Amino acid sequence: MDVTQITHLYHPSFGGIENYVARLNAALEADGHTARTVTTDQSLSPADDPADWPGVTYCETTFSIVRNPFSIELYRHLKRDKSDVYHLHSPWFFPSLEAVLALPDDAAITMTIHGVHVPHTSLLSRVLDTAYKPIAQFILDKVDRIFVLGPAERRRLTDRFDVSDEQVVVVPNGIDPDAYDVPDERVDEFREQYGLDPDRPTILFVSRLIPAKQPEILLDAVRDHLEEDVQVLVIGKGDDEYAGSLLGRADERTRFLSNLSFGDLKAAYHAADCFVALGTSEGLSTVLLEAMNARLPVVTTPAGANADVVSGPEHGRVVEMHPDPREVAAAILEILADEDERQAMGERNRDLVRQEYAWEVVYERIRETYEELLDEQ
Repeated sequence: MDVTQITHLYHPSFGGIENYVARLNAALEADGHTARTVTTDQSLSPADDPADWPGVTYCETTFSIVRNPFSIELYRHLKRDKSDVYHLHSPWFFPSLEAVLALPDDAAITMTIHGVHVPHTSLLSRVLDTAYKPIAQFILDKVDRIFVLGPAERRRLTDRFDVSDEQVVVVPNGIDPDAYDVPDERVDEFREQYGLDPDRPTILFVSRLIPAKQPEILLDAVRDHLEEDVQVLVIGKGDDEYAGSLLGRADERTRFLSNLSFGDLKAAYHAADCFVALGTSEGLSTVLLEAMNARLPVVTTPAGANADVVSGPEHGRVVEMHPDPREVAAAILEILADEDERQAMGERNRDLVRQEYAWEVVYERIRETYEELLDEQ
């Protein structure tokens, strides 16, 4: 098969969608298929050379609205393309609109929706979302198969848009579990390097430091409602003003790290005792899967498909979408209170990720859907 993925951003830009596209490209190529990516030059910084990314076409951005690029060049490129399958990513981005306008009616078109819920962080975002909804419906009408990341996402999609049952396929996100394992010696080195006491419970938060991830709620929960002798590790970076405000909210038990090597990030997961993810706009958070693979109980919001993964108290705790810090503190305390159950929870989480959320399992379901679609044609 020749498969072309169309996305508003791709590597060297870094994010959840970009990483998903890269994993799918790699799996397709390893399976003997041809994989290409068509994206916009907003993926590139002035120092980046497109030649470093073979198989990727970076189209010139004509204009951009709230980091949503529109490219006439991308439209023209797709008008000439002759791939077997096209894979779009979310209906909220202009390249998806351009794709369904450019491609012929008999093209095999699939789409992964990386989060059905669009958070309204301002009046402008609410207005834009309302105005864009008919366009999103137009795009969905043109797509043959829509991949959603969990049953909760399917319900949100069918509640909000007119889509048929046969259009929608539940296929979660996934990771390579073995890639996130590290030897115990490496974990010990990480603790020593960053001054972590192995006898004190460690609460881990890994994310971009932006309001949509709500790190301030965790910091407030620890500062005001957790008297226990814990240590909190916040890994991520954000703009200086927001990150600075977080530093001012944290107490002496919290430390901030950024720009970690992949080895250090893996060690951080295995050095922790509990993982907290409080995002409000998610598809299925890979950091959640990475933490569970490292045998961590988790506290998370019901954003995206997160609550489908943390489907009961045997895996962790699901708090409100915008929780009170007291609720987060109580969830953490419940997990830390029983060491035996915490360890059992961690083992269940690791088994769950390896059985249902390993990327090889996810890829097989995507490939099978491609083949079914082509057979229908």
